[in-house]
Amino acid sequence: MTVGAEEPEQILSQDTRGRVLVTPERRELLLAEYDRSGMSGMKFTQYVGIKYSTLAYWLQRRREQRRKEKSLVKAGADPKPGRSNGGWIEAVVENASGSGVPAGTLRIYFAGGAYCQISSAAEMALAAELLGRLGARR
Repeated sequence: MTVGAEEPEQILSQDTRGRVLVTPERRELLLAEYDRSGMSGMKFTQYVGIKYSTLAYWLQRRREQRRKEKSLVKAGADPKPGRSNGGWIEAVVENASGSGVPAGTLRIYFAGGAYCQISSAAEMALAAELLGRLGARR
C-alpha cells in the first residue's frame, strides 16, 4: 500500500469533538487507495486510522455522485455543474400557484442561471427545438 508513501508523517487535525479532519483531496486519495488495496473496509480503516462509519459514508456519497453523473450524461447534461456548455441543471414542474407561475409550468434551468419556461404545447415544441439545437452544438 502506498498511503503512507505519498505523504510524509503528519499530525492529523481534529475538530472539537475529536474527529479527524480530512481534506477532500486526501479523502479522494484514501478512496482510490481503498479501491486498489483489496482489503475489507474494516481492515483498511484500521490501517489508515479512520472510523469505518466514515469510510462507509464516503463510499455511499461517491456511489450517489456517480449515479447522478451517469443519469445527467444519459440526459445530455453536463455532470460538472457550473460549466456553461448548454446542459441543463434542473427541470422543475411548478405546482404551487403562490409563486406567480401557473401550476403545471415546466422550467428548465441552464448553467449560468438562464431558464426556459414552458406552459403550453406551442412552447413545448419551441423548447424541444431549442434543446435539440443546444445538444447538436456539442
